[in-house]
Amino acid sequence: MKVVICSDNHGLIAPLEDILKLHSDADAFIHCGDNELPPEYMKKFEAVTGNNDYFYHYPESLVIEVKGVRFFITHGHQYYRNRVEGLSKDALNHHCDVACYGHTHIYNVESVRGVLCVNPGSLRYNRDNTAPCYAIIEGEKGNLKVTQHLTL
Repeated sequence: MKVVICSDNHGLIAPLEDILKLHSDADAFIHCGDNELPPEYMKKFEAVTGNNDYFYHYPESLVIEVKGVRFFITHGHQYYRNRVEGLSKDALNHHCDVACYGHTHIYNVESVRGVLCVNPGSLRYNRDNTAPCYAIIEGEKGNLKVTQHLTL
């Protein structure tokens, strides 16, 4: 299984196009919100709405399954304190193995309550002064590996 996770491109189209070309072998593409683009640009992505998606509406959260691995997807702006704790709890409530979120513009991967919580960072700018990036999850249920990838 290969799943590409991205977030927070804030209207930029080129990084999304690059990701689709570079990873045409992916089983799924996830976007964690703040794409600020009309749905025709997001057709290949499982996309949720972010706090800056004013003009185009996507679901607040999604649950998808890819080759037996369940993903809980949300932007993350709904969680104020203990963001990753809240995400892991909601992911467990939906029987998910992975929680994907954005909003912070900071790449982060951690396991909480047995849920792999992944923030792919931002495709536009990261708030920790690192390069724009996204994440890829590969493997199978019980043996998942997350890698960070810089945008071109």
